[in-house]
Amino acid sequence: MRFFFQIRYMAIIAVISALVGALLLFLVGGWRTVEAFLIVLGLIDAIGQESSQTAVIFIIESLDNFLLGFVLLYFAYSTYFLFIAEKMSSEAKEKVDMPDWLKVEDLGHMKRVLLEVILVLLAVFFLKLIIVEEDALEWTVLIIPATIVAIALSLKLVKFD
Repeated sequence: MRFFFQIRYMAIIAVISALVGALLLFLVGGWRTVEAFLIVLGLIDAIGQESSQTAVIFIIESLDNFLLGFVLLYFAYSTYFLFIAEKMSSEAKEKVDMPDWLKVEDLGHMKRVLLEVILVLLAVFFLKLIIVEEDALEWTVLIIPATIVAIALSLKLVKFD
């Protein structure tokens, strides 16, 4: 029976994968920012669009990558402290120098923060879509703001405790 409760340590796979994914997204976001600067400085050509618009799109894409990287970072820390380091004393947890936004009390708190960040990611995605497809927008694009409103309402109405 003791082995059954040790299975929770398999969460380390999720933690390591999320940390590696966050690192990758930070690198991709940084590279997109560098590309935007290179386009503005005229060192590389913008493909198919005006250089300033392409640079803005690259910056928005890098913002999207950074936000998703922070989501994965938050997920990794939350999973670690909820499942693996659960038996740490509160004094030991206080010694870990982390910002307050990374400290998770329970699974409900983790879900709430992840949903809030998903809202921001959807808003950034919608902004990028409007900038890129400004002339060819269809009515189906309205699904994204409707989703944002639905998630925001559910955050307001649902108790995560």
